[in-house]
Amino acid sequence: MDRAGPASRWACLVALICAAACEKPDPAEVVRPLETTLGAAVPAAYFAAVSMAALDGRPSPCATVVTPVGTGGSIRVDVSLGPGCPPMYGVDERGTVVVTGSWTPQVATFVMDFTGVSEGGHPMVVVGIAAMTVTRSDATHLLIAYGEEDIRVGSGSATSAGIKQVAWVVDVDTAGTDDPSDDTLAISGGDQILLAVGGVNPEADVTQVAVGNAVFKSGCRKNPSSGMAAVQRAGTRGGGWVLFLFHDACDGTTDVAAALAPYELLISDSLPLAFLQ
Repeated sequence: MDRAGPASRWACLVALICAAACEKPDPAEVVRPLETTLGAAVPAAYFAAVSMAALDGRPSPCATVVTPVGTGGSIRVDVSLGPGCPPMYGVDERGTVVVTGSWTPQVATFVMDFTGVSEGGHPMVVVGIAAMTVTRSDATHLLIAYGEEDIRVGSGSATSAGIKQVAWVVDVDTAGTDDPSDDTLAISGGDQILLAVGGVNPEADVTQVAVGNAVFKSGCRKNPSSGMAAVQRAGTRGGGWVLFLFHDACDGTTDVAAALAPYELLISDSLPLAFLQ
């Protein structure tokens, strides 16, 4: 026999609704697009800088020019990570990246394959870039441009059925040295990714990412030290919007400064960034 009165039943219902409403959403769906974006920029800048220096004839502890300029075909540079090579993400990096394309001292077009690269046994989230343009803007700066459709993501990450891209630009300040670990990187751009899933219950989801001057300072590749990014989702699987601000501490996280439902409970949280699988 139910002895609870209307007031007690109403209180229980309110408690259940509050419990459901106060449960924080999984941030992975808004953080992963940011990880892919930043996770492409860091190795793009690293291997572009190393390859440009090697093709220019300067010695490198980890780059070998396999097919030099002037042989009548595409150039090829092999960059082997490990002891003696400046770190990209950490000190336990292994693997060889093959860079191919065309080159002049002022501008190059590169294709990069990261599938053999790991750090601490973990492969990178981004496993390659199909095409990028590298321009030497002055004696100490490289400008790198590529499209979202050129970013190749590992099998452990979500894939998309269609992609529409604005542009990604990485400004690399080499500080006048050939050591890529002391470079400062500034990333800006935006993209729109469409995920379509067929079947009995078809789904469509659009994720938009915008990054404004996200700066990786010299010596830190765990997270940008300044700048901002916004991620917005909409579709049959739900929606939401999050504004991220980057901070100076090199701790592998980013701060949620503002958000719309269902992510408003993440405001003021520091969320981890992972560039490795």
